[in-house]
Amino acid sequence: MVVDDDLYLLSALRQTLTLGGYRAETFTSPRQALASVEQYDYAAALADIRMPEMSGMELLQAALAKDPDLPVILITGHGDVTMAVEAIKKGAYHFLQKPVDDDIIFATLARAIERRRLVLENRRLERQMLVSRQGRTQFCGLLGGHPLMLELYAQIEAIAPEKDPVLIAGETGVGKELVAQALHRLGPGENAPYVAVNMGAMPAEMIESELFGHEKGAFTGATAKKIGKFEYAGVGTLFLDEICSMPLHVQAKLLRVLEERAFTRLGGNALIPLQSRVIAATNRDLVAEINKGNFREDLYFRLNVLPVTVPPLRQRRSDIPLLAEHFWREYSADGRHVCRPMPPGWARALLERGWPGNVRELRNYVRRACVLGTKEEVAAKPEDSPPALAEVASETPPGLPWKAFMERQERTYLEEVLKESGGQVNLACQRMEISRKSLYDKINKYQIDLGAFRCKGK
Repeated sequence: MVVDDDLYLLSALRQTLTLGGYRAETFTSPRQALASVEQYDYAAALADIRMPEMSGMELLQAALAKDPDLPVILITGHGDVTMAVEAIKKGAYHFLQKPVDDDIIFATLARAIERRRLVLENRRLERQMLVSRQGRTQFCGLLGGHPLMLELYAQIEAIAPEKDPVLIAGETGVGKELVAQALHRLGPGENAPYVAVNMGAMPAEMIESELFGHEKGAFTGATAKKIGKFEYAGVGTLFLDEICSMPLHVQAKLLRVLEERAFTRLGGNALIPLQSRVIAATNRDLVAEINKGNFREDLYFRLNVLPVTVPPLRQRRSDIPLLAEHFWREYSADGRHVCRPMPPGWARALLERGWPGNVRELRNYVRRACVLGTKEEVAAKPEDSPPALAEVASETPPGLPWKAFMERQERTYLEEVLKESGGQVNLACQRMEISRKSLYDKINKYQIDLGAFRCKGK
């Protein structure tokens, strides 16, 4: 599109552009040109900066309001350079001085049109990606199509290329390690080691040696040099699960390592550079732990550079049937088990349950149903499954605070699992997929008599 009130210059520009292989539409009226912008997609616009009906500056602003990606090139006289520079600040692609050289016109138009093509292509790809994201239900091992999960997927894609520490927060069983694995797979060190360490399952006296390694003779029993997890991870990922269980003296050392990006083995002096990305996860409120004196505030801020929160299952209940069907197929495809097809409507019936153990509890429940039968088949044995949310709610005094209600849910779930396992801690840990320390912490918290379940198991 070419706009100029000078008919001679307008004709000359049209002839030049036509000879150069362009199809040019010319306008002596800026208002007619703007009306045409609403009807057609122009590759670029050339406009004189001084016109009686409307200035090139006004035309620029009005055209960009209708088509923000349209490259507008202003043509100016020698005395209008200051105005042209101001136009560039307001969105003009470029300005040319009269008399205009043909080669300069063609070179400027080629760059402008290529930029518009790239912008429109990027927009198209962004729309395509958005549609793809909205329709997907699986992402790097994670499963779910709820908007909260789609937001989580987008967040993982955004921060995966970065090397800064990541702090993953979420309740037990929501899939925090799956998020860590997704960050590793999509990150720059995907071909390097992924090293996971559960702080809650490791004895306090072994943590330093496991993380930083030790030299021969560093302590009694250190008969050889040992490479620690930090060093073994190399340029990959070190995942520190249950970071809230890390002792305070180790927290101080971890903080120093993160700040200096280097560490030493126990009993050694040589500084070893930290090359791995550190991802930590917690199922507790670290701010509350800081207030209790159980976690260092400075370490919290150092780890919480890129925070990620994994939503609990109760906040994405529409994903429950999808997850149940996935776990049923997964267990049926095991080959060691022969499972009948899932009964129609059974998966949707699971929406009534509370699932305090989140996805992990749902997975265990589906596996139990594959072995023992669905709800109708085990109706005579209610001990085979935890009570539904409605059942617990009916026994709950009205006005009970949410935290107290969820604690009651968790205690009921723990007691049911301990009853199933006959009070065997190892078996209960396997079924709930938590560490022994976490289980004992919960047993102590709710003052559960473990011996009573062992007696019933006998």
